[in-house]
Amino acid sequence: MNFSYIRNTSPNYWRYQGPILVISFLFSYLGVWGVFNEPDAEAMPIIQLGWYGAFALTTYQLIMIFAVFHIGLRGIYKHYKAYAKTKWKLFLLLLAASTVTALAIIILDFLPVLLSITPYSLEEYLNSIMHLDSLGQSLVAYVVYNIIFMLVWAYFYVLAASISNYKQLALLLKKQKLQILTNRVNPEFLFDTMEAIKQQIDIDEEKAAELVTKASDLFRYNLMSSKAADAKLTDEVTSLTNYLELLEEQNRAPKKHTIKLHDDALGPNIPSMTLIFICSFLLNSSRQRTGELSLVGFIKHNTYRIEISHHSHGKFFLDTEHYDNVKSRLEHMYATSASMVLVKKGKQRKVIIELPIDWQQQLDKTA
Repeated sequence: MNFSYIRNTSPNYWRYQGPILVISFLFSYLGVWGVFNEPDAEAMPIIQLGWYGAFALTTYQLIMIFAVFHIGLRGIYKHYKAYAKTKWKLFLLLLAASTVTALAIIILDFLPVLLSITPYSLEEYLNSIMHLDSLGQSLVAYVVYNIIFMLVWAYFYVLAASISNYKQLALLLKKQKLQILTNRVNPEFLFDTMEAIKQQIDIDEEKAAELVTKASDLFRYNLMSSKAADAKLTDEVTSLTNYLELLEEQNRAPKKHTIKLHDDALGPNIPSMTLIFICSFLLNSSRQRTGELSLVGFIKHNTYRIEISHHSHGKFFLDTEHYDNVKSRLEHMYATSASMVLVKKGKQRKVIIELPIDWQQQLDKTA
């Protein structure tokens, strides 16, 4: 059995265990408080410990319970969870683990009494906790109580672990999806580019050679960017220019496009292929691709703002694959420091990207 789980825990595990430990301590201490304030408290064996002794006993019980749960119950669950493929098998596994753990807790709980560290007998100790008359009834009730307590704790643990595993799986799937979509060029664009080059070969060989160079630069950039998640803004603009010029040869480009970047040297890196993907999204979601396309970049309120707009009525149904791709990658790169929104106003559809500027990094460059 692998015991590495004892030291290997996630932050979520401690965030989940913290409130349970606090609640358990409060319940345990309130129980001791109730014993001290009963009318016949002087006859209770636990009173012989005094307040400090009762506090020490409560702390010992809490540490002992958590240690047994952390090592025992978790170990049994992790070792045998592969066999619990149905709800009933999972219940039986948790019940068995809770029973074993509860028995270990009871033995450790009785240890101070059995070693005569406390000034009372086992029967007195059990009767003072369970408030029953006979040793047998108190022992059975104490065992059942601990089993139920550990079973509930185990179910909360499994629930928290399942949520954590689900989040990790969702994050993994998201990363895999991003990797698949990161730089995927539309096959239709590739096919149309090849057709445009084929037609130009018979008409103008020099023009065809120029198209081959532009296509080669664009596809090389596309392949290289798959190895790097981000790119410089200037490189993005160069690839976008090649993309729009190739669209012109395919008769699928806007009649007019403008690109104006102010202080582009201060612009932070963005996810590779962002500008092409956003322009493609705007063109594909418009009823007429011939509308004017504009890209402007400038500094605003300590952020670098990129506005990409297209003038045309939008389609009712949008293919947002590229838009969602860029937005997810922005969140992955900058968390909440960057933002991207789609603004619709009349015939204009505009995507606004705001990126944080690392001024210290800029100062280091100019130093």
